[in-house]
Amino acid sequence: MSDSTPEPYDRTVAHERDVTRYRHSYPDFDYETRIADLARRLESTDVDAAVLSNYVDLAYYAGTGQPANLYVPAGDPDRARLFVRRAVAFAKQEGGLPEDRLVGGGLTALADYVDAVDAVGLPLDAIPASLASKLAAVLGAEPIDVSDVVSTQRAVKEEGEVELLTAAADLYEVAHEAIRRRAAPGVTEKEVAGEVIGSLVSAGMDDRVFFRRWDARLPAAGLIAAGDTLPLVSGHAMTVTGTGTSRTMPWGPSNRSLDAGDFLVADLALNWAGYHGDVARTYVIGSATSAQREWYRTVREIHEAARASIEPGVPAEEPYLAAHERAEDLGVADWLCGYAEMQAPYVGHAIGLEADEEPTLVRGNETELREGMVLTIEPKLIHPDRGTVVIEDDYLVTADGTERLSTTTRELTEIPVERTAP
Repeated sequence: MSDSTPEPYDRTVAHERDVTRYRHSYPDFDYETRIADLARRLESTDVDAAVLSNYVDLAYYAGTGQPANLYVPAGDPDRARLFVRRAVAFAKQEGGLPEDRLVGGGLTALADYVDAVDAVGLPLDAIPASLASKLAAVLGAEPIDVSDVVSTQRAVKEEGEVELLTAAADLYEVAHEAIRRRAAPGVTEKEVAGEVIGSLVSAGMDDRVFFRRWDARLPAAGLIAAGDTLPLVSGHAMTVTGTGTSRTMPWGPSNRSLDAGDFLVADLALNWAGYHGDVARTYVIGSATSAQREWYRTVREIHEAARASIEPGVPAEEPYLAAHERAEDLGVADWLCGYAEMQAPYVGHAIGLEADEEPTLVRGNETELREGMVLTIEPKLIHPDRGTVVIEDDYLVTADGTERLSTTTRELTEIPVERTAP
């Protein structure tokens, strides 16, 4: 009988395997330069250092989404360190930062490394209050919000980020074909959504949408709604929502069956390698009526007015003001992005590693638009009788205007009614 005693297990072997080999490829981002830029920006604040713990911020500055705390002293980027709570070997393979920047350990290791600080900068818009309290207590420092510092730096996209955002926006073409393939009288919104999400994941989309807001969430297939569910506005963060299928997810596709003559709207946040496109299109089940075509032409004119207003230096409210002015000229301002008490003075927002980045294109926002920002423009006309229509596209702000990143046809798409639900 042979000796079947196994060899002692080498715990390092698994961690030596390439954890990135089956992933999407990434541009060669310079994370050290990003950290140095943050350290410089912190010098203009009241903090001695910042600690970033939100996984999206970590992805931007350190090239990993592993649970960790990134310590960045104001004006001293050479002392920046990433304290990885568990998977240090994993984070090292991801290669965002040199190995000498990575330290294993949690808050105790962080406190042992940090010099005395009186004030610590934290992104209070993106971490729990309990974590903020722990970090402040461990460091013996006053917590000060540096959310604006982080969002301002991240707002202007690098060339590689624009490449990923373009790839994300391109995914809508996959969704568009899935909708054309599956939508038909008798098919439910949920069934259309199932076709969409299956097709998108097969095409490489990550089926998770990242938001800055703590209370923001979306169904994996985004917002797909039709007919009489379209004008029913749920929640304060969206203007076309659908009703969803439960109280815990009260927006998104429902069990409603499509009917001939319905408008159908698909508004999708599309995650490619962590970067988000945000694209919406409008469809008609069957042949569009002249009234439906005119309603769609109207929202297209409003969209173009908003887009044409964009250039570096204008305030972030300008696209909304331009859209509203054109809507007034066309006699439809009462239906722009909602109606009655559910109307929102808003036509879009920035996108990036999160689907809802700043600046928001809302009345009263005086933040200046800058070359290199990527914005989504999404004016909607929502009317309980005439129906709901939207065109949403993603744009890079250029020196002389915009460049459209999303390329799916902007025509009103008709879905043939010859086929019906099986």
